Amino acid sequence: MVRKRMKTRVMVNQISVNSIDTASGIFVGTNYANNWSSHRKSNYGFGSLSHSQASNNYSQVIDNDLVDTPINSQSYLLMDQQMSGNNNNQLDIGEININVLDSNAALTIGDNSLNGWSSHSKRNAGQGKLIGAINNTDNKNSVTDSDLVDTTISNSNIGIPT
Repeated sequence: MVRKRMKTRVMVNQISVNSIDTASGIFVGTNYANNWSSHRKSNYGFGSLSHSQASNNYSQVIDNDLVDTPINSQSYLLMDQQMSGNNNNQLDIGEININVLDSNAALTIGDNSLNGWSSHSKRNAGQGKLIGAINNTDNKNSVTDSDLVDTTISNSNIGIPT
């Protein structure tokens, strides 16, 4: 694997981030974020609260699986890339504001090679994330998810990019 090194000059005045989730990332200037992978199963039974008032809530999650979330991940990529052209970059970024990116979230700026992204997810809520000024009163939640096999994840992201 041979890569030419790039010279990247990055000037960022401000970055404001409020929640980047799962595989995530903020990549500014010459990044090789290869072979990402993320697997998730989440059960909430009320979940997270922020800036809220909660009262008289009832939550229940029943997840009686015989097999729960079997994951078969065989992700690998063989990378052999060379950047061509002008290998000197200058990035002047005044401001980046992100308010929630989810799953394979990313903000990429400037010569990024992001092969192999992969994300799998299953979420049972019953009231999940609640953020910001919430008056949550007298809610009842019940999630029943009883399976023989629940959320089979098979990730065979194998290959050589062209």
